[in-house]
Amino acid sequence: MTLYTYKVKTRKDEILEDIIQAPSVKDAASALISDGYQILSIKKSEQNIGGLMSGSVSISEKASFCRFLATMLRAGLPLPEAIDIIKDETKNKKLKKVLMDVSFSVRKGKTISSVLSKYKKDFDSVFLTMVKAGEESGTMDKSFDYLSKQLTLTYELIQKVKGAMMYPIVIVGAMIANFIVMLVFVLPKLSSVYLQLGVNLPPATKFVLSVGEFVGKYTTEVIVGVFVFAFAVFMLFSIQRTKEAMADFFMKLPAIKGIVIQIDIARFSRTLSTLLSSGVPIMVCLDVCSNIIKQPALRKEAKLFGAGVSQGKQLSEIIMTGKKVFPSTVVQTIKAGEKSGSLEEVLGEMAEFYEREVDYNLKKLTSLLEPLLMLVIGVAVGAMVVVMITPIYSLVGGMNPV
Repeated sequence: MTLYTYKVKTRKDEILEDIIQAPSVKDAASALISDGYQILSIKKSEQNIGGLMSGSVSISEKASFCRFLATMLRAGLPLPEAIDIIKDETKNKKLKKVLMDVSFSVRKGKTISSVLSKYKKDFDSVFLTMVKAGEESGTMDKSFDYLSKQLTLTYELIQKVKGAMMYPIVIVGAMIANFIVMLVFVLPKLSSVYLQLGVNLPPATKFVLSVGEFVGKYTTEVIVGVFVFAFAVFMLFSIQRTKEAMADFFMKLPAIKGIVIQIDIARFSRTLSTLLSSGVPIMVCLDVCSNIIKQPALRKEAKLFGAGVSQGKQLSEIIMTGKKVFPSTVVQTIKAGEKSGSLEEVLGEMAEFYEREVDYNLKKLTSLLEPLLMLVIGVAVGAMVVVMITPIYSLVGGMNPV
């Protein structure tokens, strides 16, 4: 479907300007004529932005959208008008396209959740469930306010993880860049000198110098090959299956597994608290929350929560009788919340606790990685020095004194 802007004259000779969604301009014109309008102009809307260059909607942009929309709805602004204001202000092309669709569809009687459900790549099940709950209860301003807070906290958690991993990534990147410089510019020159001297060289040195000689002869081909390889790796890691396989591999590492579990528990608690606060039935909440967990064991266990609650059991009881994959802290916290009747507040506090734990453990992990990476760099540099200096000793030892 494509959006078209039109100007028509009504039967009462009034000029009307609006937007219509249709497969083609001919279909749009036919629909307007069948409604009794006289078409003055009709053209494709400039807001039809899509395709590969449309990008995606980031978490921070969704948080800002929810915050502004909640504020406007509380102020009594009609939903279509509030959407139009945000649409005109946003710089993200994909979000602008989505809001254009929402504005048009809402004016035609559709719900905002039904429109956003067409963009599941950018709006997940948690987002859609909360919006739908707000529509059904008539508290859309509260739903978007909750979403804004949750998305902001999620964004902060992601930034902490990215910030903690920045130092190792920079170090590894510098190591790779240094290796490429040595391979392309330094080794070829050294190999051309050493191999012409006819000195008896150790096997390791011969191998390194042979590589340098090869690179010296085929420098252009090697550089092109490196770029092709880098591009192939980039494309490989852009595939969803590859991302999931790498994520599963890293999540099984002992040092990372514990942090991933804490991140999952923090997200599970935060999401469940937010959904319950929005008035979403607990069965729906548990089904949605189980889908956001990344750790396989936790996700498998969480999938059983809904069935247990439907049988009349308490959530804490289900977790206790399960496979004990959730920490005892989680069980006791949920149990206390159920007894006091303040499960949403308790879950929110538990989410904050685990978010702090994630921050602390990430800092501890990076502090351990720093000396480890320095050791790896030292060993690599030392090995290179030994391999390249050994021929000099062989050369000096083979010289006859004058």
